[in-house]
Amino acid sequence: MAVIPNTQTSSDVVKSLDQEFISNFQEEFDRFSEFLGLFSVETVAAGTALYQYKVIGSLVNGKTDASYTAATTGDDAKPAVIELGSSSGTGYVEGDFITRSKYSLTKDQIGEVEFIPYAKQTTAQAILKAGFEKSVLRTDRKAQQQLRAAIVTDFFTLLGNGTSVASPASGTTWNLQQVLAYVSAKLGDVMEAAFEEPGDVVTFVNRQDAAAYLANATITTQDAFGLTYLENFLGTPNVVLTNKVSAGTVYATPVENIHIYGLDFGSLGSAGLNYATNDMGLVGVHHEPDYNYGSAETFLVRGCKFVPEVTDFIVKGSTTHVA
Repeated sequence: MAVIPNTQTSSDVVKSLDQEFISNFQEEFDRFSEFLGLFSVETVAAGTALYQYKVIGSLVNGKTDASYTAATTGDDAKPAVIELGSSSGTGYVEGDFITRSKYSLTKDQIGEVEFIPYAKQTTAQAILKAGFEKSVLRTDRKAQQQLRAAIVTDFFTLLGNGTSVASPASGTTWNLQQVLAYVSAKLGDVMEAAFEEPGDVVTFVNRQDAAAYLANATITTQDAFGLTYLENFLGTPNVVLTNKVSAGTVYATPVENIHIYGLDFGSLGSAGLNYATNDMGLVGVHHEPDYNYGSAETFLVRGCKFVPEVTDFIVKGSTTHVA
């Protein structure tokens, strides 16, 4: 029997579920990225190595005189060595060889862009008992929130690898406003020493630490990606509140230091694994009925990774002294 034109088929239903899941996730991500000015996502293949970097070196200012080391004789005889004089920067002398300034980039592999799959099975009995909305759509939304939370948790784990610290002297403490001020100053010093400009900076604060100030101030907050965003809080332009930061601790890093990676779902599609996704490859989803088990299946993939790449440019602040 021919299908009646415009009939809503099971494939149409699962496709709409896929689209709704991706649309909801994308909306959350878009609001969060708009707060911080994060718009660039690099889509890479699964297995691509991810690194955090530390830059070592500085411009040389000074002069080195020419030198001569005479040849030696005997069993460990060495030839004569002539070192030409050189100078550079503020110590440069006209006609000298220009001293080379040496920089090195150390990197630590922090993992890979991974294919991280999940699956959720909703039985026909559960759908009949609780209804489609509660048994499938609500649990889809819960799974989406947990995917988002896992992405955020990974990011704060990497943020903890920061190497720059601002803390009060031994035996003293700072309040939150002082911590924010000194963290900002420390980041400015670190960036200036690296001949970089911090640009827009995002600061992460424990939600409970900020509560006392928020209780006595009229401040507009915005929520996205499970985080709360404040604009101009205690003199700090971009502040994100989260319980992923320990009480008494503050992190700050330039927005440009945060890189976002997504998974290349196109290569999975070539192998027949067709997930609905956005063009950034942040997450993937596929719904399908399974008549063998009398259930509705939801397959999920987390492909997104937020990486604060240069560890020097992450400043950790504390209300108490850090040894």
